[in-house]
Amino acid sequence: MDFFTHPANVQGIPVSKFSAPGSDTDTSVVSRDSTTTRAFYSIGSVPSRIPGTRDIKGFFSFLSGLAWSFNLTSPRTYRGNLINYPDDGRRYLAFDEYVSNQLFPLPPQLGRNMEYTYEDYQMYFTLYLGYYEGKNVNFGVGPIYGLAVYRMDIIEKEQRISSVKNQLQELKGLRLLFEYNIGQYFPDTILYNAYVFLEVTSFGDLDGKGLNIKNQVTTANGLPAPSLYMNMTTYRMGVRKELQLSKEPHKKEEGPAYPPLQNLPSAGLPPKEDTKSDSENPG
Repeated sequence: MDFFTHPANVQGIPVSKFSAPGSDTDTSVVSRDSTTTRAFYSIGSVPSRIPGTRDIKGFFSFLSGLAWSFNLTSPRTYRGNLINYPDDGRRYLAFDEYVSNQLFPLPPQLGRNMEYTYEDYQMYFTLYLGYYEGKNVNFGVGPIYGLAVYRMDIIEKEQRISSVKNQLQELKGLRLLFEYNIGQYFPDTILYNAYVFLEVTSFGDLDGKGLNIKNQVTTANGLPAPSLYMNMTTYRMGVRKELQLSKEPHKKEEGPAYPPLQNLPSAGLPPKEDTKSDSENPG
């Protein structure tokens, strides 16, 4: 998870920070976090073809490669630090001091540091624009669209300076999915239709602006802070197995189970033809 802002503007021209490594004129990363691992629950569907498109021929045959799925995740909590956001904490009285602070911010060890807590749960759909379904391998890639409900607290010097709760956020992103059928090696077990999957999901606005996160932080001079944006990339791998919740319909037998028996005597009596012939020619 990365939080970043667009740099401050001076008369419409972005200010590039000379002393901040890795910053550019488009975005400025303000989070300082290492990769974290979080366990969470997710309920979703396996990729499914759009009804009626599997066997399309001709000009619209590309529709046969489309698939969709949905996901609903449990709440996940992230903690981290914001550095020099929205500024490094130095007050300014004149315009030249403001420009100087923007161009030459304090290093993170001396600048402004805040702690944040971010929590959200998400519901989104994936439209696979390209989905290959083979005998033992499935592969898909496509955009994501959905909604997230989040809350975010920001703490500075042991004081909560921003608390935003139950905000609705539009989700956009991209997903890559790869599945391999391991059930082929266990045909007579409960794993007969199990798949190992690898899923990479990147959340963020597709135009590179990121997901806008509301907050109530102000600058050192008490002015509104620039918008805070977020990008999040998740990696998931595991085993999925399809569960059958209904009983398979009974298959009707084709014809009788056993062939009919011909000229079967009843209770040991001879056939009628033999009885008649015996009566006409008594012994």
